[in-house]
Amino acid sequence: MPSLRNAAGSRRASASAPAGAAEDLAPSGEPHSHLLPTKLSPPQTASVLVTRGAALRKIDQGVSGKLVLVTAPLGSGKTTLLTQWCREARATHLLAWLSLDEQDNAPERFFSYLVGAIRRAAPDFDAYSASEPDHATSVLLRSLWNLGRELVVVLDDFHVLRERSLVRAFSYLLDHSPPHVHWVVSSRHLPELDLAKLKLTEQLVTLDGRDLSLDGEAIRELGQRMCGAALTPEDVDYLRSRTEGWVAGVKLALLSAGEHASVSDALRKAIGSNHDVARYLADAVLREQADEVREFLVLSSVVEHVNGDLCNALMGITHGPALLANLERAQLFIQPLDTEHQWYRYHPLFLDVLRAQLACEFGECVPRLHRAASAWFAEHQLPDEALTHAFASGDRSWCLELTARCVEAWMREGEIASVLHWTAKLTAEEVIRSPALCVGHIACLILSRRFAHATSALQDAQHRLETAHAAADPERERLSKRLTHLTLLHAILSDSAPGAGLELDASPGSEEPDVFMAGAVLAAKAYQALRMNRFDAMRRLALSARETLQGLNNPFLVGYTDSLVALADRAQGKMKDAAERCEESFARASRGRRNPVWVNAATALANARYEQNRLDEAEALCVEVLPLLSQAPVFETFSLAYFMLARIKTIRGKYAEAYRLLDYLHSVLEVSHQTRFLAHVCGEKIRLFLVEQSPARMRVVAQEFELGERMRRGEWSEKRFYDETWERLGLAQAWVLMARGRHGKAHAILETLRASAHDVGYVSRETALLAAIAVCHWRAGDAPAAFAALNRGFALVQRFGFGRSVFDETPGLQEVIVAAATQRKLSYAMPARYTERFQDLLSAGDSVPAEFAAPPSAPLEPLTERELQMLKLLAQGLSNQEISERSNVALSTTKWHLRNVFAKLEVTTRTAAIVKAQERLQRNL
Repeated sequence: MPSLRNAAGSRRASASAPAGAAEDLAPSGEPHSHLLPTKLSPPQTASVLVTRGAALRKIDQGVSGKLVLVTAPLGSGKTTLLTQWCREARATHLLAWLSLDEQDNAPERFFSYLVGAIRRAAPDFDAYSASEPDHATSVLLRSLWNLGRELVVVLDDFHVLRERSLVRAFSYLLDHSPPHVHWVVSSRHLPELDLAKLKLTEQLVTLDGRDLSLDGEAIRELGQRMCGAALTPEDVDYLRSRTEGWVAGVKLALLSAGEHASVSDALRKAIGSNHDVARYLADAVLREQADEVREFLVLSSVVEHVNGDLCNALMGITHGPALLANLERAQLFIQPLDTEHQWYRYHPLFLDVLRAQLACEFGECVPRLHRAASAWFAEHQLPDEALTHAFASGDRSWCLELTARCVEAWMREGEIASVLHWTAKLTAEEVIRSPALCVGHIACLILSRRFAHATSALQDAQHRLETAHAAADPERERLSKRLTHLTLLHAILSDSAPGAGLELDASPGSEEPDVFMAGAVLAAKAYQALRMNRFDAMRRLALSARETLQGLNNPFLVGYTDSLVALADRAQGKMKDAAERCEESFARASRGRRNPVWVNAATALANARYEQNRLDEAEALCVEVLPLLSQAPVFETFSLAYFMLARIKTIRGKYAEAYRLLDYLHSVLEVSHQTRFLAHVCGEKIRLFLVEQSPARMRVVAQEFELGERMRRGEWSEKRFYDETWERLGLAQAWVLMARGRHGKAHAILETLRASAHDVGYVSRETALLAAIAVCHWRAGDAPAAFAALNRGFALVQRFGFGRSVFDETPGLQEVIVAAATQRKLSYAMPARYTERFQDLLSAGDSVPAEFAAPPSAPLEPLTERELQMLKLLAQGLSNQEISERSNVALSTTKWHLRNVFAKLEVTTRTAAIVKAQERLQRNL
């Protein structure tokens, strides 16, 4: 394998030496006046410099040890940095400087100059140079030990030394030099010295390209000095991102920009065109490489990130990893991207130069390289990279085949955005000709709530179906069935489904060949059943969806059905079951990417945390979810996150922030004609202004939603089949009436709403309405009626107490509860854990009324059937792994269940848990 060649010739001293100077140097101990003086002192630096304090301080700290090693690519400012340090350190250090060049690969010349450099700093240095490296090293070492005082020797451009015997001699010299001698070495790549030993003895300090790169402040200062104008923060950021602080790149860009009136425009043009930078890199770096290395660099630039195996596939070689390792050692504008040094990237400016060379020299090979890269990425399950290179290759048939394969995988994971992004790069005709692409594209338009686009795509697909397929074509029948299911999915999720007339118990049919589509339709029907308050039907459909997906790895739909069942559990007052399901779903989703699976699970868990009054956790999840809500397939998830966050902001007294969240959600829902969630927005705003005590703003909201006009039309005058929009608007109007002191009217509306919720078994809504009725009675001065309504509400949730949402939907509720407890009017004692968790809402002064507490003998929380099974196995002393195997439950889920058991047993150790488990089992079994 050819070695990487370094740039030939010295940048400074030898370039200016007169002809024949090298021949005049004798390999003996001649006075140092016979040596070129420019090699024995720091070179003249540019007049425009910026001080890099952090790097200079690092050198200061390092010279107390044996070696300071500065390695960075060409143009990184190594020599300039060492020159700055020498000028500042001369007052406190005895300094010797040697600038190396290619001719110093002759041992006698190298040692002559090294002796001369040290003698220039310390005239009493008594060494002489010799032509044989071992002899010269021994002489040098003896004289260094005899010197007897602190000395720092700087060797600049060590990378030019390629004579192995010379490098070995210096390594020996470094290893055996006395403790009062310190070396500072600069190189473009790591020299072959015994650095590991120096590291272990803490005698090595290293600086690399990151230490030498210019930060924003240095770029701003350099711009001021070179351009005579202050760079804007945007200019500094642009220059920093494009050059990554590489000194030569920054300076070349500033030099070009300084010649123009508009520095900002000139900077972008200078960096964008790369004229000076490209010439600098091409001349000083690329042309100096061996042919094999140069070709490898240019051809591998076709990809953004390089990997040894990928390079083998691109170029038909077998030693790609070794070449990349050599490039890294040479610091040839390449950086590792992982700790294992498997993936690398080139510096952005160097990558631009390489790609320019690729287009110029290997233009005819570029499509083939892209095609090979695409195949490699596809084989290694990197779909975005595979498709990027597929489209760049120009092979359209491969693009269609690969996109269809990726769409199938993305649909299982719920990667809706990825499907839409890549199908958008195909023509409408290409998408519609492929059944898989057509169905996937339309399904994702629906799931991303782009209903108008989905309608148009469905119409186009239906038209093609009718014109491009014969009536008896089996493919036409299959596609027709899928389009029918997509139409149903569209109707349900866009809130335009036929409502009560929908056949909720019907399945998509075993003949449906697309399992994802079959499961999606069943899940959508389950959602519609939930919307229609048909909770039993919803569960049957959700379970049917799971059964349909059995054996198919489809976390998206499985997670979605979990969210639906959790919503149904909550609606029926099964708060604990809902919370457990959310915990399990989130635990599964957290093992993957932050995709729609995770968004659904995280939003559901945030809601569970909010209901449990764990507001900090709920808020953190909501903040994390908000940027990803565009991936949510239904407005339920989207709206829920905003409602929760707005409520938490209101609780914390941040009313302006809460209103902004609600107002943004209002605008989104209004554009999408989501009347159901708009009714929620109305109620949230009404209550926010009640808490904020802003009656004028409350009246504006009431007028906007025509609450008064609806009441005059008798909208809530009599009970009807429960409808969420009707109930939420009616509750909002009841609060408006209570604010005006019209408690009788408010109570009549609330009772009508409660009766409707009761008829359909909507426990959580009946509970909230009973709480509102209690407050309504309390404000009307009827305490007994208030306490009676309160106890009716507690009767529905006696094991768990009201969730946080009931308190936030019912301003003034806590006053009624505390009064009832204080007057011993509560019929149900709350569990101790509940009163502790809701202490901020249930406190009277500084403490929770004793009347809330449950009898000491009452269990903290009942165990579920699964937890009871875990408890039995735990009592047998089994390990977590054994419990997992016995119960046929994943180990992670087993651990989750056991954590819950530990919490309910009020223990923290396994031994204590086993003792309590045995006690409880003896008592209960």
